[in-house]
Amino acid sequence: MTAERRTVVVDRLASPEEFRDFFKTRYGPVMSVYASLAGDPDRTAALDRDLADLGRRHDRGGEGEGTVLDWEYLLFTARRTA
Repeated sequence: MTAERRTVVVDRLASPEEFRDFFKTRYGPVMSVYASLAGDPDRTAALDRDLADLGRRHDRGGEGEGTVLDWEYLLFTARRTA
């Protein structure tokens, strides 16, 4: 077995708000949180702000580059022996 920490550069997002919207509409755990807040517009707005702020804090893109983020992941490989 091996475990290797890797990074992928995500540079297709125009803004921190697009980062938020991507997760809000496509990532199951975040979608579930939004669904649980459906009846509470204040908490929904707070989560909207917090997710956009998260994208803003980790954005390393320059002027005119859009939002550029480094996403870290763990590649875990296991091989079965004969």
